[in-house]
Amino acid sequence: MPTNLPPEAKVLERRYREARTLQEKIRALEAYISAIPEHKGTEKLLRHLKRRLADLRRELEEQKKRRVGGGVGFAIKKEGAAQVVILGMPNSGKSTLLAALTAAKPEIADYPCTTTMPVPGMMPYEDIQIQLVEAPALMEGASEGVAWGLQVLSLARNADGLIILLDGANSPLKQLAAIVKELDKAGITLKRPRFTVEVEKTTAGGIQVVCVGNLEGGREELKKKLMDYGYRNLLVKIWGDASVDEVIEHIVEKKVFKPAIIVVNKVDAADRLQVEKIKELCRGAVKFAAVSALRREGLDQLKRLIFESLDVVRVYTKEVGGERAERPLVLKKGSKVLDVAKIVHSQLYEQFKYAKIWGPSAKFPGEKVGGDHELMDGDTVEIHIK
Repeated sequence: MPTNLPPEAKVLERRYREARTLQEKIRALEAYISAIPEHKGTEKLLRHLKRRLADLRRELEEQKKRRVGGGVGFAIKKEGAAQVVILGMPNSGKSTLLAALTAAKPEIADYPCTTTMPVPGMMPYEDIQIQLVEAPALMEGASEGVAWGLQVLSLARNADGLIILLDGANSPLKQLAAIVKELDKAGITLKRPRFTVEVEKTTAGGIQVVCVGNLEGGREELKKKLMDYGYRNLLVKIWGDASVDEVIEHIVEKKVFKPAIIVVNKVDAADRLQVEKIKELCRGAVKFAAVSALRREGLDQLKRLIFESLDVVRVYTKEVGGERAERPLVLKKGSKVLDVAKIVHSQLYEQFKYAKIWGPSAKFPGEKVGGDHELMDGDTVEIHIK
């Protein structure tokens, strides 16, 4: 906790930490938040505490539903190569887009909030299937529990990627700002981090920081801030260049990165200046597409962008002396030959000798490589064992 808070806030913070039941924690946290003055120095702390309050309220609501034996959650089982959630404000055309890209048949109407539960569908892309999930409309205040906002944001946190769908005919810039704000409050960022962090709780030893790269602000400042937030024993490993505040966001606010595509729908009726402005904002940071889901315009390009945004590669296996498998394995970019061996069969992994590669990553067809060879989209792998 920042040391410049009034004594009353410090007392309430201790009361919150000592609370045992959900109801007690919620009441104590509400009082603690109300006692914290709003200024630049407390901005991040307040954001973190409000997010925690929303999580506690959602947990209490789910607890009540379980007690009465009912309540429907928003969890959708992942299928296919990846799961991409379609987010948008009321009347942005989410149902129409889902129907245009998949065989799903969501209810489509010209009034807002037609969809009140997530609707999944499978989108074919070349030789794989990607699961698209239409989420109920996202509204301002979603991160604080307005309507079904918390469930929608939880769905987004668990997805492999996002489509941010904007109604091009209804102030798309304003919609984009509102959605990004709610995602940020829920700890979801669309900006790819320049570093990775691994956190391990320990039973003793205080806070230890290991950094492979440059830590702006220094290890001691990071330790001090983590102690301010109540951490005592922790091993923090950082790869890449990062600032102390960025690491704090990752650990304290549990911020997660989600690859996303900003899609302006109804482009035929859109304000061209706003569309260009959004395109410029996305340049170099987030993928952008302009479509008309109703007229089915721009959908082929969107399918390609969805696949590209997921950072995956398709790798085909081949038995020694046999034919290439028709269906690929879908792996994260950066996967290596040994990752394929591990997935296919434990024997291939344990007795791995070498592999032959055909495709983009091979210097020539049938190149002999080791287990640490990094694979590319479209590669074929033939594994040889001892």
